[in-house]
Amino acid sequence: MVHIKIKKGLNIPIKGHPQGPVREMGVSPQIGLDLTGFENVKLRLLANVDEKVKIGQSLAEDKSTPGRFFVSPAGGVIKEIRRGAKRVLQAIVIEVQPNEAFFEYPPCDPKHAQKELIIERMLACGCFTRIRQRPFNLLAEPYSAPKSIFVKAIESAPYVPDPRMQVAGHEKEFQAGLDALSRLTEGAVHLVYPENSNCRAFTEAQSVQRHTAEGPHPIGTFSLHIQEIDPIVASDEVIWTLSVLDVIAIGYALTKGHLFNERIIAIAGPGILSDRTGYFKVRDGQSITSLLAGRIGPGEARFISGDPLMGSKVTSDDFLGFDDTVFCVIPENTKRSFLHFLRLGLNKFSFSKAYLSGHLDTTKREFDFTTSQHGEHRPFIDSSLYDRVMPLDVPTMLLVKAVMAKDFELAQTLGLLEVDKEDFALPTFVCPSKINMTEIIGNGIKEFAKEMGR
Repeated sequence: MVHIKIKKGLNIPIKGHPQGPVREMGVSPQIGLDLTGFENVKLRLLANVDEKVKIGQSLAEDKSTPGRFFVSPAGGVIKEIRRGAKRVLQAIVIEVQPNEAFFEYPPCDPKHAQKELIIERMLACGCFTRIRQRPFNLLAEPYSAPKSIFVKAIESAPYVPDPRMQVAGHEKEFQAGLDALSRLTEGAVHLVYPENSNCRAFTEAQSVQRHTAEGPHPIGTFSLHIQEIDPIVASDEVIWTLSVLDVIAIGYALTKGHLFNERIIAIAGPGILSDRTGYFKVRDGQSITSLLAGRIGPGEARFISGDPLMGSKVTSDDFLGFDDTVFCVIPENTKRSFLHFLRLGLNKFSFSKAYLSGHLDTTKREFDFTTSQHGEHRPFIDSSLYDRVMPLDVPTMLLVKAVMAKDFELAQTLGLLEVDKEDFALPTFVCPSKINMTEIIGNGIKEFAKEMGR
């Protein structure tokens, strides 16, 4: 067992945290299979508008990996197929009908089933659309055994629900998913959960190596776990990564024979009415309209599917993101404060100590964040700020500059194979130069992957 402890990082003191127990939310009239995170995957559409589909029925196939299917999260009739630039699939909208039916398969025991059957069943049920592989954070290659698999049962990004909420009531399926994954790797399945956790599904999990972690965000990121437990040292080494929700889906597909299509999400943020935040059990692809109903006050606001650091901007016509367990609302700041740089800033959070609040003890305070960046893009100023929130053993500013220069040989030496764009969310947040490092690293990883033929 490895215990990961970090001091570098930052828990963002943003208002609007969800409170209370998990509540049920009815299924929205329309459900969407969101594909906006798969623009680089060439998809073959397998269904048409007005076609009736079942829960778990294949709707699209990955052309590069025949048999890897994206499946329907609802039963009903396909109402709309949304496409973006160059006719890239963005979403498949399903009008939900009463008495939804599942597309079912014969159940199997992951401990005794043949490895080939496990892979085929996971492909057919859409499980391999949930598994990512490092380096490059691509969809995992089903028939290439990874050197190890990482499952994170710890979350630290703002508003993200505790994984214990996801696993509650699904402990058997979670263990079945772990059993299946242990059959697919050459090495070990590493399960990382919080220190002093009281969740027996994690602390007594079988077929895995158990590890604990403590510290501020980004303690819940895969890159940190991988670097501490089983580092990537060459581009041909492969590691798979999954969340607790992903493992449960695998367990359901194998032992129940059908798709697991629900999740616990947080509805939160300073733009949500204070008495309307909370945790809710919803369907995959729930409509944003249903999440908004009666929860926002007057004024302009930004809707985000995902956490405030890494989520995507959405509209009321969109649907919950493919992997997202947070829907948050942040007020849009459309007016610039007069002489704001001359004010004391007691009510503004300041990591760089530009405001007086940065010199005071604000550990127990929360702030009303908005979408304002309080400045414009400018050259790099102070790399020491980034290093204070970056626990990974990488030189943050130098790596970003190498990627900007497209010097991928130097970037690989500096640690590009070990990171993903989410690892640069905090450096971007505290950056006084307003440089979007997550976008730079994300685009750099994609370009480097293409150069490597991935």
